[in-house]
Amino acid sequence: MHRTSTTVKLLVAVAVTALSGCVSVQPRPSAPPIPSPRPAAQDLAPQIGRPPVRDVLEALPDPKPPTATATAGRASAAPPTARHTGPRAAPRAPQPRHVPGPAHPRPPRRAVPAPPAPALPAPVTGTDVCALGRGYGHWPAGSPQSRICDRTYGH
Repeated sequence: MHRTSTTVKLLVAVAVTALSGCVSVQPRPSAPPIPSPRPAAQDLAPQIGRPPVRDVLEALPDPKPPTATATAGRASAAPPTARHTGPRAAPRAPQPRHVPGPAHPRPPRRAVPAPPAPALPAPVTGTDVCALGRGYGHWPAGSPQSRICDRTYGH
């Protein structure tokens, strides 16, 4: 619960900070800025634009005017195929074939022994631990807490 509320508070603080930074406005200057005198920048190089390719191709005359026999033969033949005018796609690289390797049996897995359990530290000796419980914990002399402490710490 504490972790969630801390996270929520942090996210709200970040959101408020971001929002206040986004809507802040710089104060306006008291006097309007005076434009500095600049010479007019002109590009003296000629600007040559290229016309669209399709317009140029349509404007060119046909190399040979069609003759009567050519138009008659063309009507009975299959329609001309569309020519590819764009850049051609690069040929696809052949997909590498999967060549199965020789079938070798895997060696059997060895069982890894479990690591030994860590040694537990020896219990703290001394009467001060149980005395603290009796003094500050207000344990009565024969209470279950006092007996557990006496058995655990050997007194």
